Amino acid sequence: MTSSDKSYRRSMMCKLSACLLFLLLVMPEATYAQEDDSAANNILSSNPADTIKADTTKIIEDAPLDIAQDRGLFIVTPDQKLQLRILGSVRYLIVYDGINLASKNSFNTAEIPTGSDNRSLPNYFNGLDQTRLGFEITRKTSKGNIFIRLETDFAGPDGFRIRHAYGQFRRFLFGQTWSLFSHLNALPSIVDFAGPTSDVVVRTPQLRYYQPQLFGDINFAFGLEYSIPDIQLPDSLKVQALQLIPDITVRLDKDYSWGNWQVSGIFPALSGRDSNQEFVLKFGWGVSASIVANSWRNGTWYFQGVVGTAISRYFGELSGSGWDLTITPQGDILSPVDYGFYASYEHQLHEKWLTSLTYGWLETETYSFVRPERFRRGHTLRANTFWTVVEGARIGGEIIWGTRVDNDEQKGDTYRVNVLFYYDF
Repeated sequence: MTSSDKSYRRSMMCKLSACLLFLLLVMPEATYAQEDDSAANNILSSNPADTIKADTTKIIEDAPLDIAQDRGLFIVTPDQKLQLRILGSVRYLIVYDGINLASKNSFNTAEIPTGSDNRSLPNYFNGLDQTRLGFEITRKTSKGNIFIRLETDFAGPDGFRIRHAYGQFRRFLFGQTWSLFSHLNALPSIVDFAGPTSDVVVRTPQLRYYQPQLFGDINFAFGLEYSIPDIQLPDSLKVQALQLIPDITVRLDKDYSWGNWQVSGIFPALSGRDSNQEFVLKFGWGVSASIVANSWRNGTWYFQGVVGTAISRYFGELSGSGWDLTITPQGDILSPVDYGFYASYEHQLHEKWLTSLTYGWLETETYSFVRPERFRRGHTLRANTFWTVVEGARIGGEIIWGTRVDNDEQKGDTYRVNVLFYYDF
């Protein structure tokens, strides 16, 4: 897909979101029962800083290094029915590599050279790409709160990138935010932008329905998500790839006194027309499961496992490599199985010090007809420490060691040292 096509799709998604938000705002009041208590029309409690906590209907899904919910500049209208929250974070990243890897914001084992090409080339990098700016609007209506979030950073291919752009009304959400296939609760605090090897942390345009405590204390969410199929076709094959139907995602989760668990399923459908102009539809599947368990003296264990086919675009190591589907020399279409696992232990040494140790592993199915230098599996071991200097300001340090193994068993390894300074306002 060309950059103009991607820009057009982003433009259409923004227009669609704006139209849906407008419909929600002008929806007839007779659609839902009026609230009897006039005081409920105020989005604020007695303290403006408690506004976010007062909105119990809002879906909050924050990654470990996301801007905290109590940070930001809050602007409230005189009638206390509309609140604007302006949030931001200045983030300065320092990277020192043992080998010159292409990606600096995230450590990608698929970029590690193997065999004789794995030669030491120390290099230094620093940047502000992870700096963020966002806006949140909460509008109180007699039908319930309308919540809108827009957050950006500068880590896109051309600099500027939309992280979140969505609206929420009651139990419905539409726009771009975290995929239901992602398990943010199971992420430890690490400096690396992409997270542990094999983790699935992806934002997609989607329509979502959320039902808390559907049965027992188990929460349920259902989504229709859009993602661009990641397929690289040989020039000799005149095949047109497209997405006919959205990816179907489902998530179940439950909280306990000792921690929580989540299970997600995804059913992607990759489609197109072959060289004979015949329609081709290939279904995939994926399952991700995670457990977070509290440990002794402010310690926490994180575990996550993922397996599936036609889901390579959801992994940082495999995204953009065209491995959702593989074409055989005879023209047959195969979906390699991808699977991975990570485990992490995080410990709060002091109220201002947090440290963790994380191991991650990812492997993809390969075939005899694919090129020998194709990525087969990767491993990483990461050690992280964060120091809270003052409220909102932290310094994070990270050491990563990673290895890559190719289809022909050629190996390569390298290390990286990261330091992140950031202040959330």
